[in-house]
Amino acid sequence: MTITGCLEVSTDGDTFRLADVEGGDAPKARSWRTGFLKKRPAPVMLVDPPDRAALTTNVGHRVAATGQLATRELKLHSLRVVGSSCN
Repeated sequence: MTITGCLEVSTDGDTFRLADVEGGDAPKARSWRTGFLKKRPAPVMLVDPPDRAALTTNVGHRVAATGQLATRELKLHSLRVVGSSCN
């Protein structure tokens, strides 16, 4: 499965995630801000990246990540940049 989103890194630089995700099978979550009525895209953690250096250089860009999704965690197989920035 492929999920598109904004690549972010944790403050300690150990974990990566996709925020503002899009895709047919992208996970959804409810928030207290909407009274738990609306479902919005949920962030997806990227697990077992084949090339951490490529992830680090693409932080802040819109990317398409392909892999196996299980409980908001995507076991990453490949990553490609689809936009210059997340703004």
